[in-house]
Amino acid sequence: MKFNIISPVATEKTMLKGEKENKLTFIVRKGATKQDIAKEVEERFGVKVVSINSLNTKKGKKVIVRLASEFSADEIGGRIGIY
Repeated sequence: MKFNIISPVATEKTMLKGEKENKLTFIVRKGATKQDIAKEVEERFGVKVVSINSLNTKKGKKVIVRLASEFSADEIGGRIGIY
């Protein structure tokens, strides 16, 4: 299986988004689609994805994943080691 998520992004700004807006930020494979990313996040972390915004950067493709309100981005961030 080819993984789309390369790494989480841990900056002060992304941590604030996690706390206030229930969002996680990842660097992903350039060819990954929003549907691929949503499926992988839901399977890996056992959450429901509400929306995904993507940006192409010099370092690769960055996505901001908004989780459903019943799930906590802070808790997922703690599990994967970014908080």
